Amino acid sequence: MYSLFTRRRGIDTSIGQFTHLAAVRQGAGTSRLPLLLRLPQRFLLEQTVTLPLAAAREPERVLTYEMDRLTPFKADALFWTWSSALHDVPAGRCGIRLSLILRAQVQPLLTALQPSGLHPVALETAVPGGWRHVALAHRRQGWAARRGPALAGALCAALVTALVIVPFVAQDRAMARVEARIAILKPQVAEAEAMRRTVVERAATTDVMQAARAKAGDALSVLATLTAALPDDTHLTDLVLRSRALTITGESAAATRLIATLAAEPGFLNPSFAAPVTRTLGGGAEGFSIRASIAP
Repeated sequence: MYSLFTRRRGIDTSIGQFTHLAAVRQGAGTSRLPLLLRLPQRFLLEQTVTLPLAAAREPERVLTYEMDRLTPFKADALFWTWSSALHDVPAGRCGIRLSLILRAQVQPLLTALQPSGLHPVALETAVPGGWRHVALAHRRQGWAARRGPALAGALCAALVTALVIVPFVAQDRAMARVEARIAILKPQVAEAEAMRRTVVERAATTDVMQAARAKAGDALSVLATLTAALPDDTHLTDLVLRSRALTITGESAAATRLIATLAAEPGFLNPSFAAPVTRTLGGGAEGFSIRASIAP
């Protein structure tokens, strides 16, 4: 069901209701007031898009240039409008609700009304709690036709002016497209820069840790080498690693052989007893304390 109506001071006046194009052609009346065309709800498409907060200053320009990226349609294939949704200022984002009506679906209706001299200035569709209003471009062909001869000179002058202005307008549109693209990419650039700083900071931290490990010695590496080198009848009770100087204390079945065992490992330099070898109370093992340097 389609309906034509006028609105004056908030009061709607119906011009006619139609169910198909033939009825539109036969039943349309005339009116001097601007006409509104009310469409079934199925004509309306809506979605909420998220843009950088900077785009909220000129949302219509950003949406015009980015329509084919935000929706499956180009801007010139649509009648559309927008309204603000929720803004997330801390996150630097703004929400925009897009209301879309496909031009191809509405154009046959508009064409059917033209022979009767009816040119709607806007479309309306019912939504929960009210109506969605989508403005159309004003049609000026009839007005120009009635005054064609009188306007010829003015149109020629306007054409000359346009030839001068168009290059600047095209340049302005190109700059606006670039600015809109920059506004959209700005959060991504900031995020990439933050990630780059994080990588640099982590690399610096890793370098500091590696330098400290090279200076003091890698305790895990030393422990792994000792575990592989010492015989099974040997166990440690103490291990101290400080400035690449290693001291190990423990018990072994034959402590004297440990010096040769450690000297055979390329990771240890100049192993020697730090104290005399002693017998344990049970007499089955020898207590030892050995010093060595950690090779670079």
